[in-house]
Amino acid sequence: MAGLLTADEIAWITPIVVASLDQSLPLYHVTTAPDGAGHTTETYPGTPSLMLACTIGKPTATQLSTYADIIAGQRTLTLRYMPTSDVREGDRIVYMGLNWKVQPLANAESYTVANDVLITVVV
Repeated sequence: MAGLLTADEIAWITPIVVASLDQSLPLYHVTTAPDGAGHTTETYPGTPSLMLACTIGKPTATQLSTYADIIAGQRTLTLRYMPTSDVREGDRIVYMGLNWKVQPLANAESYTVANDVLITVVV
């Protein structure tokens, strides 16, 4: 059985992963508040909270199956970014002229160099 990556191996691979992030997309942090009727409303700032260095990809069949209850047939992609970036569940990314909502995605790896989350089109 293979062991975990060492700190030296992670330090060596991190700049390679950073260099592979080929997009810089606006990310808007979500703010939630109760609406007085028992629901929660989401609001987003008018200007991006940050420009996120990332890569957009297609989700795997396993991810689509595992998170089917979250994505419910919505157009879905994956977003990869560095763990040092402030990305939160519910945040929005603008990609291809569309708003995409960051969904939760648990990574099964025992180590991580980059984080992956699902994003779904906001309709």
